[in-house]
Amino acid sequence: MARASFSYSLRMSDLKAELRRRFLARRDLVTPQEAHEAAAAIAAQGFALVERIARDAQIEGPVVSVYWPIRSELNTRPLIEALAAKDYRVTLPVMHKVRHPLVFRAFTPGDDLVKGPFGLSEPAEDMPAYDPDIIFSPLAAFDRRGFRLGYGGGIYDATLAEIRAGKRVVAIGVAYSCQEADHVPIEPHDQPLDFVMTERGTITASAATAA
Repeated sequence: MARASFSYSLRMSDLKAELRRRFLARRDLVTPQEAHEAAAAIAAQGFALVERIARDAQIEGPVVSVYWPIRSELNTRPLIEALAAKDYRVTLPVMHKVRHPLVFRAFTPGDDLVKGPFGLSEPAEDMPAYDPDIIFSPLAAFDRRGFRLGYGGGIYDATLAEIRAGKRVVAIGVAYSCQEADHVPIEPHDQPLDFVMTERGTITASAATAA
């Protein structure tokens, strides 16, 4: 039985790796003009969604985590600036170990960022840490159930599992529409998103609706 389970894990790993390669290749083909327009669309949609979530959940001054974009990830810096301009408490994720939860440290546009141990731009260690109420997450691929295919480190799954064990947190995937898959393969540890935002609009995840 253990051998069969190990074989299944290998097959699932290979499938996810191939899908990841395919959808990241699609993302890399987005033109600079398309990327610019998408960033503006996400800023507007994201800000409106944060306001709606805060109003509906009656959260005053929610802590919002937004990733700092790298490579061909959809640019979230206009969203960060829009949230900070309205005095939302913005944090950036800080990565310490693969498959371990992220730490979220305060960030205001204009603050200096430092290179973390994995080469990511992150707030300095002396910035205060908060547990976010809303998390904007990058991804390689997504489906309309709200399942995401990440980069293989299991970091956001571990993070969401830890936070959700103690409180409600709204997870929002950010991606280009070309990253949508019919069906993302999932495993028991995979954490669903509540929403996915693309340049074409906001998708309410069916898995979140059913929960």
